[in-house]
Parts: sequence; structure tokens; C-alpha cells
Amino acid sequence: MGRTETLQHIKEAEARVLAMKREADAERERILRESRRGELELQDGLRKEGEERYGKLIAEAKQVVAGERDAILEKGRREAKKVKDEGMKNFEKAVERLVGKFKGALDA
Repeated sequence: MGRTETLQHIKEAEARVLAMKREADAERERILRESRRGELELQDGLRKEGEERYGKLIAEAKQVVAGERDAILEKGRREAKKVKDEGMKNFEKAVERLVGKFKGALDA
């Protein structure tokens, strides 16, 4: 093999190495793009899952609060009715006493 042939083989080998390097760089870039895309898809999926969980928790909390509110209101209504009923008993006694005093004043 002559000097010219050797140089030709070296140039061909360098060209193959350069082509392989370009292919490797292109492959690396493709893998990085796919990885970034996968990461973004994963982030979106996790964000959606988090928003769904948040919505469910808020809905559950609203139900609990509504139930507690209704229970408190019902208890308040019962207590108000009890106070009203007691007041009505006293009202009848007060009316009777007032009527009695009024009759007493008329008789005097």
C-alpha cells in the first residue's frame, strides 16, 4: 500500500468517524427532545391529577361543611322553638295576670 492509498484510507476513516459523530449527535438531540416531551407530558398528567384530587377534596369539604351547617341550623331552630314555647307559657300567665289586675282596677 502506497502513501497515497494510506492517506486515502485515513481520509475515508476520518469521514466515517465524522459521519458517525454527526449521527450520534443527531441521535442524542432526538433522545433529548423525546425526553423533554415526555417530561412535559408527565408534568401535565401530574398537574391534571393534582387538580382532580384538589377538586374532589374541595367537594368533600363542602359537603362536610354543609352537613355541619345544617346540623347547627337545626339545633338553633330547636332551641329557638323551645325558647318560644317557654315564652308563650309565660305570655299566657302574664296576660291572665294583666287581665286580673285590670278587672281588679275596674272593681275598685
